[in-house]
Amino acid sequence: MNQKNEQRYNIDFNIYRPFGPSVLHANLPRILVDNINRVSDDILADEKLRQEKDYSKNLAGNVKYEIQFPMDKLPPFGDTLTKLVSGYVDGVLTEKEKPEGEYTLGYKVWVVSQYAGDFNPIHIHDANLSGVMFLKLPEKYEDEYKEEDHHATVGCLEFLGSMPGHFSKHSYLVKPEIGDVYLFPSQLAHQVYPFRSEGERRPLAFNVHFSLKQQPDQPVKDSRSIGAV
Repeated sequence: MNQKNEQRYNIDFNIYRPFGPSVLHANLPRILVDNINRVSDDILADEKLRQEKDYSKNLAGNVKYEIQFPMDKLPPFGDTLTKLVSGYVDGVLTEKEKPEGEYTLGYKVWVVSQYAGDFNPIHIHDANLSGVMFLKLPEKYEDEYKEEDHHATVGCLEFLGSMPGHFSKHSYLVKPEIGDVYLFPSQLAHQVYPFRSEGERRPLAFNVHFSLKQQPDQPVKDSRSIGAV
């Protein structure tokens, strides 16, 4: 009689995800969203002011209006952005990866006013970190989204990275929700799909630039040296 020799092994293992950028997601208080909209409404309603604040020549979007947002009109908003950026840096980088010394944050902020048929082609930003928050959506947007019969993308933001395959995702699709904010590395490619609903889709976008403070007897480092963010 042959005795079957069975052995069982307990094997410990880890799965690492060493590649790919990280995306921060948060939701802003409604009062802050309303205040940002109030400042934006004043600019968009004034043709002269809207032309003065026009930012479209610096951007890739095929949209109706793209205007600079005056951060000085709403100081709490700047404080909120700084908290999000600090949280991203602390959550993504190890202590060894963080830049040495103190650094300052510079912001470029603009509001995008989109209507039916408008879209934003695949693009990246020239900064260290970038972000988007959603301020307004067309009244019938939810109905339009639900009518999509497969792979709904109407009015969505899509991040593109990595490589397609059975074990990796190369697309992260974001359905806009008022108050949601996303923070991501500026070199992460992304795009915005068009929609058909009547009314305005209004996101606010921003770039974050890191600059290291000059130390005594030490030259200023280029902000691009903070490549990890």
